[in-house]
Amino acid sequence: MANNSDKINFCVNCGERLTTQSNFCPKCGKPIKQLKSVSNNASGMRLTQREPALNQKAAEHSSIWQSATTALNHYTGETGPVNINLKNLFSEVFKRHSQNEAEKIFIAGTVTTTPTVSEISADWGRPWLFSRILMFFGAIFMLLVYIAADMGNSNAIPGVIMTGAFTVPFSALVFFFEMNTYRNISFYEVLKVFFLGGALSLFVTLFLYQFVSFSVQNQVYGMMTWSDTISVGIVEELGKLFIVIYFVRRRNYQYILNGILIGAAVGGGFAAFETAGYIYNSGNLLLQTAILRAAIAIGGHVVWAAISGGALVMVKKSERFNYHQLLIPNFWVFFGSVIVLHALWDKGIELIGSLMITYITLIVVAWLIAFVLINAGLKQVSRIKQG
Repeated sequence: MANNSDKINFCVNCGERLTTQSNFCPKCGKPIKQLKSVSNNASGMRLTQREPALNQKAAEHSSIWQSATTALNHYTGETGPVNINLKNLFSEVFKRHSQNEAEKIFIAGTVTTTPTVSEISADWGRPWLFSRILMFFGAIFMLLVYIAADMGNSNAIPGVIMTGAFTVPFSALVFFFEMNTYRNISFYEVLKVFFLGGALSLFVTLFLYQFVSFSVQNQVYGMMTWSDTISVGIVEELGKLFIVIYFVRRRNYQYILNGILIGAAVGGGFAAFETAGYIYNSGNLLLQTAILRAAIAIGGHVVWAAISGGALVMVKKSERFNYHQLLIPNFWVFFGSVIVLHALWDKGIELIGSLMITYITLIVVAWLIAFVLINAGLKQVSRIKQG
């Protein structure tokens, strides 16, 4: 058995090796409440150095998250980091729910089902219906893929295109519908914005493309330069934004969560129609394209437009919309980030040798920004309830 001189201590907070009997860590300055000791032999060292290293890594990840959300939160008018408990947020997903519970969600937003201010919750919602929509249409998609690919029935291909294009954007839209704690926009209205807004935003985007010139490299070799991808980001995000402005202005939405939902509806429709076109034009790669586009749709147009919609209402507040509001710097922090995300997405830079890792990274960043705006929307609820 090793004596005290044979043991080495480590700070539980940062993992710093402690060589003195100090009550404070020389690296992080935290009080040393508990010491992890190990024998000064090779096997003992390997066992006990793991926990401090893990603690240090967790602290670093937490610090990055807090720094990023604190900086973004500042531009919403709030302060401090945004603390999101994903376990609680999605806790209802794995529980059983009745059809009556689902129908109760879908009938929200009518004259008789919109809650009063006192009934509105300022807490993070716990959405679950979106997951059932995702599983339901996802199962239909896989069944149609099986019919088309393994059973050789080409009649299933239109169904593959439809379900492959609409399943994820529509499910994400339902998520934002559930997160609208005001419950003041009916699902009928959301569907109108989804289909009409998606088609109109495609039309406006194609119109704007007439004023854009792409590089010779793109025209000859099909490889986009940075100026090309930035141009695409600006054109497509502006196309969606103009339609979001139309719907927000039409009802004079003044709540951030409403803006997020309207943006998600426009972006979801745009994503579904665009993806259907990509799948249709992919030829022999139709099934592969449908599966890939469905997998990565969770962090594309639907989330980008949700961010734009939330930022728009954030700066508009309760006033009537005017285009001078688009010049407010806080709006451009979020809308500019959407353009950058879009440009990076289209550029296709591989991280660690994998394009999928690039997509996953961009998806995480997009949802981080969306969660910051959702947090600002919930803070707005608190202020409204306090009068």
